[in-house]
Amino acid sequence: MTRLGDLAARVGGRVRGDPDRVIEGIATLEAAGPAHLAFLTNARYRRSAESSRAGAILVAPGTELPGRDLLEAPHPYLALAQALEHFHPETRPAPGVSPDARLGEGVRLGEGVHLAPFAVLGARVVLGDRVVVGAGTVLGDDVEVGPETVLAPRVVLYPRTRVGARCRIHAGAVLGADGFGFATTGEGHHKIPQVARVVVEDDVEIGANTTIDRGALEDTVIGRGTKLDDLVMVAHGVRLGPHGLMAAQSGIAGSTRVGAFATFAGQAGAAGHLTLGDRVVVAAKSAVFADLGEAAFVAGIPADDHRRWKREQAALKRLPELLQRVRALEARLAATAGIEGEEP
Repeated sequence: MTRLGDLAARVGGRVRGDPDRVIEGIATLEAAGPAHLAFLTNARYRRSAESSRAGAILVAPGTELPGRDLLEAPHPYLALAQALEHFHPETRPAPGVSPDARLGEGVRLGEGVHLAPFAVLGARVVLGDRVVVGAGTVLGDDVEVGPETVLAPRVVLYPRTRVGARCRIHAGAVLGADGFGFATTGEGHHKIPQVARVVVEDDVEIGANTTIDRGALEDTVIGRGTKLDDLVMVAHGVRLGPHGLMAAQSGIAGSTRVGAFATFAGQAGAAGHLTLGDRVVVAAKSAVFADLGEAAFVAGIPADDHRRWKREQAALKRLPELLQRVRALEARLAATAGIEGEEP
């Protein structure tokens, strides 16, 4: 348990109300009780906040909830993350190498490494300090993993893959599989060897069952601080980030360059050999087929400026009505033409 005032100091906020109120955990507005801190940033949940049994509510500056103890923070989502870390600190498995793990020749392990049962490390693998390798994870020859990185169960890193420090790669992710490259002739498709690498920079998170392919000649690079959701596909030779965001089922085709702080919403995608500028936003289910400048916000298939796309969608909803009006006008014109064409 923690005093509200102490929690506010931890997350860089301030208390409006009783700083001595005891907080024992974090809960939703609906589930919270008198010893919980709840969370409000969206005005649509204001009524839930007013009726909530929560002892205190985390809010953005300027939010008014008369009679309630509030923890006001300039960045509420960051404060929520920090509060959750306080009440639910991450636990890591104890250092050690399971007798069921398999290590190839020339493997180098840093201090405090954990290798779970049935982890398989190829030749010359290098793991930094306090790396965690989950059960059934496979690291190919010459893989390097930076300190503090966590590889969940059943992760596969193909040979020569590089992963930086403090990364988190979730179960089933596959990094370094062959890019989809073939030379096609009348006789069929001849495989182009994919001899480059996948390079993941520091502080990257990669979701479950996400796949990142290596390129034929150019490395596929995931920039520092980038966060990939589950079931994301990054193709050969892509350079993404730093600090990119890709939601579930989004994908980027080969050799495309994506700038810093770019966002792909769910099921969004980009074609290959494009350049997307910094802070680009691609709306859900949209498909990018042309280069995008800095801070472009696009939607639709093919993706277009989101404001234009919204106007087009509004116009499409009126299309049946407009068609009826056009048919009525055509009928009136035809009738008028018939009257004017009659012989006296």
